[in-house]
Amino acid sequence: MKIISQKMRKLLLVIALPVLASGCAGNIEKLNADTEFGPAPQAYQQTIKDYFAEELNNPEVAEYVISEPMKFYRSKPSLAGIGGGIKWHAWVAEVGIPGKAIYKFLSGSDNELVHYYVRFNGNDIDTVYEGNGYTSLKNETGFTVGEYATIDNITITAETAKVIEDEKVREDAELIKSFESIRELNKLYKEGIITEEEYSLKKKAILKI
Repeated sequence: MKIISQKMRKLLLVIALPVLASGCAGNIEKLNADTEFGPAPQAYQQTIKDYFAEELNNPEVAEYVISEPMKFYRSKPSLAGIGGGIKWHAWVAEVGIPGKAIYKFLSGSDNELVHYYVRFNGNDIDTVYEGNGYTSLKNETGFTVGEYATIDNITITAETAKVIEDEKVREDAELIKSFESIRELNKLYKEGIITEEEYSLKKKAILKI
């Protein structure tokens, strides 16, 4: 009986691994389009909001972007013919919530949406996927049966966008008012009605410096 040297074993392993990874990693199994999902969840938006109201650090500032329920399944490729296939299928909704509602400490940069997948069992929530679980389903192992509108392009909620726009309008109005006040002060200074010192002090007060 021939004995294979340790070096030869390593060489064979180096050759075999890419073959296993490329040739034996099975294709993603697709769910049959006729698979029964049952009726779509009812009142799913309120169910989602009720769930997160108990989970968020700051539910009082929560805003939601919620997709329509999707026929969704998880399918993993096999490795060397082992462990792949469809793991589950269910109605799923994608949810976006601003970071200001999620994180314990608020900051001005927390308006950007954090995304979740919410999996339903009937009208009840079965599992919520966040972080790496959400990313894996989004980019690798999650698939829909049919086409659905995506919320990927929504980065902030409509409510937050309006607040930001209103704040910008208010700041612009204040800035214009400040410039007008300074123009009037300058006119009074040039006419000798106020001194240079008074002009400088009032100008700083208007500009809040």
